[in-house]
Amino acid sequence: MLARWLGLAALAAVAASLTGCGESSSSANEAVGSQLTVYSSLPLQGPLALISRQLVGGEKLALAAARGRVGHYRIAYDSLDDSNTTNGRWSAGETASDAKMAAQDTSTIAYIGDYDSGATAISLQFINEAGIPQVSPSSPYIGLTSSLDAGQDEPERFYPDGHRTFVRLGPSDALQAEAQARLMVSLGVHKLYILDNEDPFELPLAALVGSDAQAAGITLAGHDHVSVTAGASFKGEAEKIRESGADAVFFAGTGTEGAALMWQQMHEVDPSLLLLGPSSLAEEDEFAPMLGAAAEKTYLTTPALPARFYPPAARLVLSHYSKQFGGTPSAYVLYGYESMALVLGAIRRAGSHADDRARVVQALLSAHVRNSVLGRYEVEPDGETTLNRFAVDRVVAGQPVFYKELEVG
Repeated sequence: MLARWLGLAALAAVAASLTGCGESSSSANEAVGSQLTVYSSLPLQGPLALISRQLVGGEKLALAAARGRVGHYRIAYDSLDDSNTTNGRWSAGETASDAKMAAQDTSTIAYIGDYDSGATAISLQFINEAGIPQVSPSSPYIGLTSSLDAGQDEPERFYPDGHRTFVRLGPSDALQAEAQARLMVSLGVHKLYILDNEDPFELPLAALVGSDAQAAGITLAGHDHVSVTAGASFKGEAEKIRESGADAVFFAGTGTEGAALMWQQMHEVDPSLLLLGPSSLAEEDEFAPMLGAAAEKTYLTTPALPARFYPPAARLVLSHYSKQFGGTPSAYVLYGYESMALVLGAIRRAGSHADDRARVVQALLSAHVRNSVLGRYEVEPDGETTLNRFAVDRVVAGQPVFYKELEVG
């Protein structure tokens, strides 16, 4: 019990040292014992299960560091699963069900989720309509916050109540595209071929990468849409890319078995071709182990950097995670921790109106600086943050391994 108390005391010290500027506590006229609920919705099964477990663990650690309270309010926490029980991937039905549950709970003060952009596009509409502040640790789709290369009526269609209520903690696809272009320049890419899997939440990334690459002086050799189903043949597409003279290909899509097969076949047809992909490939636990010889030509960008790139407080959080939950923690623990810490900070900044969703939203989206486990950053009024660093990973022995850091923006 003493060890557990000391652990909580250390985390509380971390939380105190990372408190944002100008936060006030709840006023004395709030009823003691009142409860507010923070919901979390993530894919707890399937290829993103490990990342989700680390995010949830981080959220729990941040709440423990606050001793489960903000001012006079006890903060309840409910972790929900938005994945399909058959394949483990996020499910539209489960996502909608989670969001409706949170929206209908009168004690809900914030919603953390989802992880996938497509899931957030569903949940955000329910959560926004209820006026609930929402923080996603990822969901990089540009249309959630900006009209840049986004779909029709975006981002407005995600905010039926007409007001912004959403913060994306991780960097957006616009920044990831910039990171990819810088990576290409550093690798000496002269001619690029772009592929996407026709996912509407990946198409803007493909367009942004093409635009940024051309702005960097790289020739665009072609852009095709591919269906990356398991067991399909991609030899024809690979031959087309080889004949185009491209020295690199960028794929905007998820790291499914079919995507790994396409990677293998592109490498077989042209062993010199550089194979580039976004964080959605680095995150999927079934992608990297299947690459075989193609791994040596693979470069993946991800916002999850090694622990040494974060402040000392981050390493303390990672150490506590390992002691409490086991395993080897990664930066995703920090993204979960900061998602919860950001929410708790907004509740605290709302002061005597901590139970007022509109006031908490206002506190969440007001321009302020946070000294966090992810580093120093600002929350901007459109729901973006100024976090702007990416890791470039290589694939070694079937696992993504850090290669270099890129700072963009």
